[in-house]
Amino acid sequence: MMIYSSKNKGFTLAEVLITLGIIGVVAAMTIPTLIANYQEKQTITRLQKAYATLKNAFELAKVDHGDYSTWSWNQHPSTYESPEQYFWENYILPYLKVAEKHIPDSSHRCAETVKGLSGYAISYTDSVCVILNDGTSIYSWVGGDTYYPHVWIYVDVNGKSEPNVVGKDVFAMYFSPGNPGKTAGNENDDGEVVDADKPFNIGYGLKLFGEGSGFTAEEMMEPNFVVHDNVAADIHPSCSSKGYGQTCGAVIQLSGWKFPDGYPR
Repeated sequence: MMIYSSKNKGFTLAEVLITLGIIGVVAAMTIPTLIANYQEKQTITRLQKAYATLKNAFELAKVDHGDYSTWSWNQHPSTYESPEQYFWENYILPYLKVAEKHIPDSSHRCAETVKGLSGYAISYTDSVCVILNDGTSIYSWVGGDTYYPHVWIYVDVNGKSEPNVVGKDVFAMYFSPGNPGKTAGNENDDGEVVDADKPFNIGYGLKLFGEGSGFTAEEMMEPNFVVHDNVAADIHPSCSSKGYGQTCGAVIQLSGWKFPDGYPR
């Protein structure tokens, strides 16, 4: 006759500890990657939303104020303190849901310090600072008719929260009512743009800086990539650790709205 035991065999303490240890190791290896992937997707989603929101505002303003080529902000009425104030309050802000506006942002009501990918600090003193209802911060400077009308726009997709770095949570956009001629290429060790014969298309209207320029994402991620201006100073917008990162938004867009291989994380 066979006798069956009524007792169930359980795990020993050692087996439980080994299993928990394995789970801990796997979690330590995978959770940071999952968090990073989630944060990157969240950043891209916020960038897409902010870009669409601003594009819509500019298009609505064009309907009400006429073609971009007719806009002017250097010759602003005396009731406005600066071209920045006139441009944003007259043309753009009526079409945005704004929580706060600070023109100029002399008290750093947005982020106190924003840096380029290379570590270069960007000052926002006396610039425009606008905070949208969803928490997105917008910093901006306008250029007048001395060279050509243009507006630099930096969008911080998570507001004052860190890291406040161009290319990571801050992305550059550029508005021009025309298409001023620029060229771009790579800079050598002597600071000369050695292959600056290729046109860099700024584009008409609001663009992510580098969008539609004629350059690939890979080219705009080259460490020595430089945009040459025949009138004003050269800029170093490379989406790399050696650049300021202004082309990073366009790099993401050109890569199908994702961070491509080699993106400076």
